[in-house]
Amino acid sequence: MEKWRLLEIEYPSRAGLNLAIDEALLRQTAKNKGSPIVRFWRNRNAVVVGYSQCVEAEVNLELCRIRGIQIVRRITGGGTVYQDLGNLNYSIVIGSNHPLVRRLDIQDSYNLFLSGVVKCLKKFGVNPLIDPPNSLLVQGRKISGNAQARRRGMILHHGTILVNSDLNLLSEVLKPQKKPSRQIGVPSKRRPVTNLSDEVAGKIRIQAVKESLRRSFEEVFSVKLVHSALTSDEKEASRILYDEKYSREEWNFWR
Repeated sequence: MEKWRLLEIEYPSRAGLNLAIDEALLRQTAKNKGSPIVRFWRNRNAVVVGYSQCVEAEVNLELCRIRGIQIVRRITGGGTVYQDLGNLNYSIVIGSNHPLVRRLDIQDSYNLFLSGVVKCLKKFGVNPLIDPPNSLLVQGRKISGNAQARRRGMILHHGTILVNSDLNLLSEVLKPQKKPSRQIGVPSKRRPVTNLSDEVAGKIRIQAVKESLRRSFEEVFSVKLVHSALTSDEKEASRILYDEKYSREEWNFWR
């Protein structure tokens, strides 16, 4: 059975560093032709903006300033999301020529990766449906959003699972203060959201979701996930990307 790396590495108070790590893993795996990676991580009170989006059109900037909410931009597409410690993020880094994905188009690759999340959530008694191209819905409410970037012969797929997130704050943060006079960037598609805990009427621990997602990925992908740590090269690449990109306003707030 093929073995993939499993990384449970997160910097909740440094959302930019979390995103830098994802890009560093993509770059270093491409450079070293390394095995695929699954990573679990979280942000503490952060807004993550899609690559082609305008921050001013998506985010309540004044509320973020008052509440100390981080604002960062990712290299993947998709819409703006609010994240806190009740939101579990997962990332998959895999070569585009890997047998699992080699013959798949973009939508089919989304369907494959999302099928692992669907299997995970079903173990908690909910029945999510894939809403193409990249969302999971439970009774019409979004519980998971996902995005991809394809570079250097690699796929970076990452997504979210709302477990115990503050949905009231989410709705306030993602409500723009005012609409721009002209359309800038790619707008998010707003829809009702839900927490896994709300769907099963009980508090669910993030660790329980991690374990379920790990097992589900192993079953769906027919692989073994082996706990790993960042290599020295991955750490250095993450540091450089954070210092030169993800910590800078010119990256996070460009139009």
